[in-house]
Amino acid sequence: NTYGDRWYDADDDPVALLRAESKTKTPWIIDRIQKHGLLNNTTQILDVGCGAGFLSNELAKQGLQVTGVDLSEESLKVAAKHDHTESVKYQTADAYRLPFADATFDVLTAMDFLEHVEHPDQVIKEFSRVLKPEGLFIFHTFNRNPLAHLVIIKFVEWLVKNTRKNLH
Repeated sequence: NTYGDRWYDADDDPVALLRAESKTKTPWIIDRIQKHGLLNNTTQILDVGCGAGFLSNELAKQGLQVTGVDLSEESLKVAAKHDHTESVKYQTADAYRLPFADATFDVLTAMDFLEHVEHPDQVIKEFSRVLKPEGLFIFHTFNRNPLAHLVIIKFVEWLVKNTRKNLH
């Protein structure tokens, strides 16, 4: 499913929920980065599964050095289009085999991503490879339990217009 500019415009689609959720999480993420003494212009951040760049673009506005990776080239094009700093490095990459040297990044983020991979343990192992020792890993994912299934999957399918079946 391609969203194009709907990532930033849609109000009748589950992507609108992601956008709203990102606006809520981003200040908390910036606060965590600051509390770890990493809110400066030398901090290297990798945003895995960056989608249309909601988080990556906001982190770049803080003066951070951001790389956003995703498998969707179309989403990356939208992300780059909305990068008003024109500083985020967007590239296609597979989270199981990230194209970066060991211990490259100070911070690694994975928002609403781990629930989409078949082997999260392997992905997290790869994250730890590219994250510097004492680096900061920030992620958000939904628990796989009946309540989350009902609220996050079924309620969204039932109540949010234009939600495709089996989105998650």
